[in-house]
Amino acid sequence: MEKNQKIIIIGVIAVILIGVVILASFNIDSNDKIGVLVTIVPQQEIVEVIGGEYVDITIMVPPGESPHSFEPTPEQMKKVAESTAYFKVGSGVEFEVIHMDTILEQNSDLQIFDCSEHISVISFDEHYEKEGHHEKEEEHEDEHDHGGTDPHIWTSPINFKKMAEVVYNSLVEIDLDHQEEYYTNYQEYLSKLDNLNTNVSNLLEPYEGKSFMVYHPAWGYFGDTYNLKMIAIEDDGKQPGPAGIDAIISQAKEENITVIFVAPQFDTSSAETIASEIGGNVVFANPLMTNYEETITKLAEDMVTGFENG
Repeated sequence: MEKNQKIIIIGVIAVILIGVVILASFNIDSNDKIGVLVTIVPQQEIVEVIGGEYVDITIMVPPGESPHSFEPTPEQMKKVAESTAYFKVGSGVEFEVIHMDTILEQNSDLQIFDCSEHISVISFDEHYEKEGHHEKEEEHEDEHDHGGTDPHIWTSPINFKKMAEVVYNSLVEIDLDHQEEYYTNYQEYLSKLDNLNTNVSNLLEPYEGKSFMVYHPAWGYFGDTYNLKMIAIEDDGKQPGPAGIDAIISQAKEENITVIFVAPQFDTSSAETIASEIGGNVVFANPLMTNYEETITKLAEDMVTGFENG
């Protein structure tokens, strides 16, 4: 009897020890991951695809939030303190401009990598089709400045590829041991983005030079890539007044615009008013997309529908 009890006890202890070893190995795997911070949701896709199982990603501006107004939470700042690298967009995204100094104070060893490194950042004025449709202050009656640079570099698939290049090179710099895996993932992702660019180019090529209308001016780089002109309703973060809306309605009619693209992070009432007046539709196109290929493809298809109906 005593012998059987000893066998049972030894068996229980063995099971416990095996469990402890397994749990410890899981903890080691988790701790071995590179703590990576990104600013916006689209960057998560790049890092996740290229970094695979070797990265632990924190999005500083979570899904549904706006980079123009979001404040980092205490939980996020804890992640900042524990992270190795920050892939910033680098093009003037408001969250980064406001909070980067605080982030570096939290973790002075944090390695910062600029995803706009190989991209020409363009001013908002270059991305607007200027028709003087917004109301102006009396003293600036003959000029209109949309102000600052356009930070939405990722909306162009060509730019998105360049951002992926920064991520790949940076991960290799941090973790040379897994270069082969990173390279394989990177090449597969580049191929996917190349196919996306080819498909969208084929869709939009017949409509080069045409104009599309958006509420928030997030799609200027997309327009540049496919030779389209962006008309934005919002101006410097503000909705237009009555006179501005009337001017935009006139312009939309002149340009035969039937679709207005809006982002879910913004008030769409102005866009809905204009769409009603021109007999058009409001269509959602989220620049902070969770699925890059799907969003860009749908945007192009919806543009084609609008051009065909115009």
